[in-house]
This record gives sequence, structure tokens and C-alpha cells, in this order.
Amino acid sequence: MIVFRADGNANIGMGHVMRCLSIADAAVEQRTDCLFVTADESVSGAIRERGFRCEVLGSDHTKMEAELPLLEPLLVRERPACVLVDSYFVTPVYLNRVRMLAKTAYLDDVAAFAYPVDLLVNYNIYGDETDYEALYREAGQPLPILLTGTEYAPLRGEFRGLPSRVTRSKATDVLVSTGGSDPRHIALELAGRIARRDDAGVCFHFVLGALNEDTEAIRQIAADCGSVAVHSGVRRMSELMRRCDLAISAAGSTLYELCAAQTPTVTYVLADNQQPGAEGFARRGLMRCAGDWRELGDGLFERLLDAAAELAGDYRERVRMAEAMGCVVDGVGAARLCRRFAALS
Repeated sequence: MIVFRADGNANIGMGHVMRCLSIADAAVEQRTDCLFVTADESVSGAIRERGFRCEVLGSDHTKMEAELPLLEPLLVRERPACVLVDSYFVTPVYLNRVRMLAKTAYLDDVAAFAYPVDLLVNYNIYGDETDYEALYREAGQPLPILLTGTEYAPLRGEFRGLPSRVTRSKATDVLVSTGGSDPRHIALELAGRIARRDDAGVCFHFVLGALNEDTEAIRQIAADCGSVAVHSGVRRMSELMRRCDLAISAAGSTLYELCAAQTPTVTYVLADNQQPGAEGFARRGLMRCAGDWRELGDGLFERLLDAAAELAGDYRERVRMAEAMGCVVDGVGAARLCRRFAALS
């Protein structure tokens, strides 16, 4: 059994839970049982709808050490082969206590400290560039098994084995993804600006997460504007990505799905943890980055729309980007991770 310790809510979004769900799907294919443990009920329904058990601790997701008296008996009872932790609020004390009861793995994005775990994963575009050896050497701790690079990007099964994109000369459809919760109301502002610009012949497809508070307001904009379409509860995201000619997306886990779908992308930054990814994709010529919302404020929105319009009009660049993106992510990362987790036991 693999125990997944991850949270999602309107403040931190759905990224941690979604990538763990992708790994869990792959684990089931390999005949491995899975259990999710969350701090509160925010995402327990979504996890159970995917067919997985979910234990809710009733704790504060920002104070993980305080939940140990609740988590430790659960681990003793379940006796998992591996515990996978995915949270920015984790501490060395927390990981050491979990590791006393089971082999422990951690999904890392930021190299905050030398994580005391058995296996450390950083699948990000910059994962191979992170100097974990120096981090652990300076901390005087042994280096865990390291799995770095985009070959370990944990995507859903629908992103495996996708055919090469056939790029259309005229771009008419743009995907817009702002995350599972969008607490900064990026989608609402973008939709309003698109309605005012009235880009004739181009439809912007907004994918709205279950925790987005602006869904009805955006639906109203779409009802009055033929350039805006709203998609909720999308079952086959890969199909929608491939139907669109390009995308606008926050610099989160969705970027790796867009790579697998070979969808040319304009990305942007909302938080510190997103900056290395946005810069890494841009530096390698895989995507364009319109900038950081925290620095640009409302100026970001016109930059996003202008960059998307420029990319839509550059057929050769879209062909080049699509081909390069397809070489970075193959959609098999979740299965690779599960095999490595199984080898820990």
C-alpha cells in the first residue's frame, strides 16, 4: 500500500492532490492499494469520486507536526509499504517521525532543506539542475535516492502515447487554465478583457476548477461573448488541450500536461514556487513567459493576450514549440514512480 499525504483547498489549489491522484491511478494499474490522508474535507469528495479511500485528520494543513498524534496511529494500523508526502508545510521533524513507521518519499519543488526521506522526487523542468548533493552535504545528512527530471512527471494515463500534433496554419482556439481554485481571480479578469477586446475568429476556452469562486460570473461573460467558452468537470483534458491551438496557463503542474499534449503555451507566475518552472520552460524555448503577476499587476493581462495573439499568428513557431514539447514529457512518469516506490519495501 502507498499512503498519500497531500492537501488541496481554495488557498493552496489542487496541484498537490492532482499529481498524487495521477500516481495513485498508476499504482492501481500495478495492483497496489492506495490511501489518501488529508487535513480537512476540502478535497476528500474529489478523491473518493476517483475511487480511493480518504482519511480526514481534522487538522490544520499549515501545522503538520501537530497532526502527528493522529497520523501515527493510522500508519501503524495500515502498515503501508511507502508514505508519499506532498506539502510545502512539511518539516524535518515530521518526516523523521513518519520515516520511523514506513519508507518515506517526498515530492519536491523548492529544495527548502535536506529532506530526511528514503526517496526524493523533483520531476520539474529544473529538477536536474538542483544541487541536492550540496544541500545534503552541507546539512550533514545522507543523500536519499534521487529521481529528478521530467521523465518522472506524474501525469494521468490519458496523456500517455499521444500522437504527434498536427499544427493548423490558422489558430482559432486558445485554452486558458488558471488552476483549481484561482484565488487571485485571474480567469475572471482575463475573460472580461477578452470580451472587451473582441478578438474576432478566436475562442478562448476557460477550464475552471471545482474550487473557482468566479464560475458563474465567467459563464455570464461567455453568454454575452462568443469569444469566451467555459468548461467545468472536464473528463478528458488531453482531448481539449489537443483541440486547442495554443494555451495560456499558470506555471504549475498543468505545464507538463501541455507538454505531453504538444500545445504551445504562454505561461505566467503567481508565486515563488512557480518561478523556476516558468523560467526553465522559457529558457529552453519550450514556452513563453509573460511575467510575474506580483510585479506586473493588471499589466499582466494584456501581456498574456498580446503574447497569445503573437504566437497564434506565428505558424512556424507553433510547429517548433510543439515538436520540442513532445520530446520533454512522455506521460509515463507516474508508472515509473510507482515502480520505484515498490522497490523501497
